[in-house]
Amino acid sequence: MNTSSCLRRLAASLCAVAAAGHLAYAQMPSASQASLIVPYPAGSAFDIAARQIQTELGKNLGKTVIVENIGGASGSIGAQRLLSADPNHLTMMIGSPNELALPPLMLSGVRYQPQDFRMVAHVTTGVLAILARPDYPATDLPELIARAQAPGAKPISIANVGLGSIFHVAAADLSQRAAVPVTHVPYKGGAPIMQDLMGKQVDMTVLPLIPSSIQAAKEGRIRVLAVLGPNRHAAMPDVPSVDEVASLKGMHYTMWTGIFTASKLPIAVAEKINKAANPVVASASFRKWSEEQGNLAGEVIDLNQAAEFYGRESEKFRKLATEIRLERQ
Repeated sequence: MNTSSCLRRLAASLCAVAAAGHLAYAQMPSASQASLIVPYPAGSAFDIAARQIQTELGKNLGKTVIVENIGGASGSIGAQRLLSADPNHLTMMIGSPNELALPPLMLSGVRYQPQDFRMVAHVTTGVLAILARPDYPATDLPELIARAQAPGAKPISIANVGLGSIFHVAAADLSQRAAVPVTHVPYKGGAPIMQDLMGKQVDMTVLPLIPSSIQAAKEGRIRVLAVLGPNRHAAMPDVPSVDEVASLKGMHYTMWTGIFTASKLPIAVAEKINKAANPVVASASFRKWSEEQGNLAGEVIDLNQAAEFYGRESEKFRKLATEIRLERQ
């Protein structure tokens, strides 16, 4: 089956789930609290975004939103927790295809599929970057590649937020394009990765470029070797874009976040969450905060637009994992 056919099938499946939900007229769960799962530990980029929106989202929903950090297995543990949540308690997750589309492709223990989830809001979009330990003996990607290709060189140890994650995919893509050997080291979240990177326990990682990592780089506690996008980052203009290295041109990776529910949640409830989240994302304060984080605030979208967007993104990641020939773990 070709890519366009796969994309049409996934988008149609997601839209069909949404359409079927119109038959249900269930009310919002009555519990005064709601959960917003973050599939990574506290301090991660997803966690920071969740805590930024939780208060206003709760006000608009008429509930107290509690952030729950459930990390591990490339975010799939948090995703599975969403699917198994008590239907009498409103449970949401801040996530992306990294947790919902890639794990089913890469991890044999994951039983869910992308269409088991419904995207109800778009929160942020940000760029990824290659970060290195402060004493790594290369100050840019060309030097890194040359050293890694030298006879007798040890494989580069690259920390990632779980095998099968976008960070693992990006590192594998780097290894393949640059023809350098790497050793993938899985972690439960970005915060422990940064601790070990600054502690010189691993050579490098691929993570979103957020203010804490920018500050760490300015203080000499890590190095930022490249931004995985077509342009340099405004907060670090001296760091090159990956496009400035000929062999890596076009190796672009972004990380967007959205609010998700289980697809079995009645459409009436999903629509209420959508209407509660959109004003938060559209607010001037949230857009300013997102820019301060080096991100863009999400687009205001309805449920049909969300299903189409999520379908396209899920298919893109499926194709990417196939192109770089990652083996199922």
